Amino acid sequence: MSPARKRSGSRPARLPLSERVLTVRFREANIAAWLFIASLGIITRTAFFGNLSDAVVVTVVLDTIGFLLTCLVHVLIRSRVPQPFPTLKLLPLIVIGAVLGGMIQMGAAEGLRSLSFAHGEFQRAFGGRHVPLLYYTSIFLGWALGYFWLTADVSARLERVRRSEAQSAAARAELQQLKVQLDPHFLFNALNTVTAEIPERPDVALEMTRRIAGYMRYCLDHKERSVCWLCDEIDAVRSYLRIQELRFDSHLTCTVDMDPQAEHVLVPHLILQGLVENAVKHGLRPATGAPLRINVSVRLDADRLMIVVTNPGRYAPGARPAGGLGLANLRRRLQLHYPDGHDLAIMQDGDLVSVRLVLRGAICFA
Repeated sequence: MSPARKRSGSRPARLPLSERVLTVRFREANIAAWLFIASLGIITRTAFFGNLSDAVVVTVVLDTIGFLLTCLVHVLIRSRVPQPFPTLKLLPLIVIGAVLGGMIQMGAAEGLRSLSFAHGEFQRAFGGRHVPLLYYTSIFLGWALGYFWLTADVSARLERVRRSEAQSAAARAELQQLKVQLDPHFLFNALNTVTAEIPERPDVALEMTRRIAGYMRYCLDHKERSVCWLCDEIDAVRSYLRIQELRFDSHLTCTVDMDPQAEHVLVPHLILQGLVENAVKHGLRPATGAPLRINVSVRLDADRLMIVVTNPGRYAPGARPAGGLGLANLRRRLQLHYPDGHDLAIMQDGDLVSVRLVLRGAICFA
């Protein structure tokens, strides 16, 4: 066996996240609790003993023992007690453990009482033997209550984190599936367009094929990315619209007007594809004979990005689901990327149909 394998084989197993978090929280809370108990003990014992140095000695000895006992109990609970805690079954053990801890502290106090430096005032200040027993038994009972509350709180927080991570993983998987769904949808339509052009206009079909290849290259280059720069997305949209201009010759003109400040805004990959495809598809439907003009406008105002795609036509919201696959896909992706920060509206303005997309704030799942 190689040295590297020996080293890796002897490496201790990594504790689960819940254990690591609880260990850190317990360490912090336990130290803080015993420092508070020690401070209170010094003040109380100084009043009883009438001597600060004696109070400090007793407090340091007894509270250090108490601190070590609680650390030992924590280790035993995490290694021996099944999770989650059977609280009712543990209740008698908690009481017994607190009494045993109080008895240990009583024994330690008796040891201090018998030391040679324990002068008369010091010894009288201890009172009866049961004073340390009652005092530390109550402290250990309070400690047990706080400990199980801390454990329950950590478990609840970690459960919320796990649930959130599971929801995030599911959302990311759904986003990836939506992207996979979108690419074949575009490719299917584009190849149908090329097929229709080959018999009559082979030169146009060749340029369209090159444009489609460039567009698909863009899609593949960003396959593993859920977001991209808006300027890259706009370039891809221009390629798509150029393909449609070649297809319809003089019957289609397209313009793209983008605010330069919006070029490096992060947006979901292929977020504009459904909008422009919907404009081409439904804008061509009226047989008016006039050229179809599609306008894409992008404006950035602080953290508010507004994208408007306009085309001639009539919007009939009750006639059929708007946009088919393209807009349905877009709506779901917006819900995942911008849960509370997006607006998508389709409006009729005279002879024009406008699709307005407003994005606010930072993107999720970037």
